[in-house]
Amino acid sequence: MTDVADHTATTPRPSGVTRPLTLGPAELQRLLPHSWPFLLLDRVTSLEPGVRAVGVKCVTNTEWPFAGHFPGRPIFPGVLLIEAAAQLCGIVAGTAATDGDSAPRIGYLASVKQFRLRVPVEPGDQVHIEAVHERTHGALSQFRITERANGRTCANGVVMIGLG
Repeated sequence: MTDVADHTATTPRPSGVTRPLTLGPAELQRLLPHSWPFLLLDRVTSLEPGVRAVGVKCVTNTEWPFAGHFPGRPIFPGVLLIEAAAQLCGIVAGTAATDGDSAPRIGYLASVKQFRLRVPVEPGDQVHIEAVHERTHGALSQFRITERANGRTCANGVVMIGLG
C-alpha cells in the first residue's frame, strides 16, 4: 500500500508509468472522520486526488441495517449507498486540498441531486462506487456518481461536497 501522507496523485513504477493510489481500511480510518458502523467504504481501489476514485462496499448479511430493512427480504438502504458515495467524494476532494504537509481536509455532504436507485443491493453484493469530479462551485465540489453491483448499475446521481 502507498502511504497517503505524501498526498501524491500517483505512485511511480519502475518503467516511469504511474498508477493511481489504493487505500485499505487503515488509510480510510485516517482520512475519514467516520467509525463503525458508519464507515461504509471497505477499500479504495483507485484514487486520483481531486479527479476521481473507485471504492468498494462489501455488503454482508450481518450489517446493522438488515435487522429491520427488511425482515425476510434484506435490502441495503439507498440512503447508505448515497452516504458511501459521499465518503468516497470526501476522500477525492480532501486529499486534493492539502499542501503535502498537512492532513487531508474533511469533506461534508452538502447536496444530493438527481440520484436514482435502480436495483436493490442485497447481502453478498459488492458495490463498486465511482466518483468523478465534474466542477467546483465556490467552496463546493460536484461529483458524478455511478454505483454498480453484479455488473448492473444500482444507483447513480450527483453529490456536492463542501470541505471543512
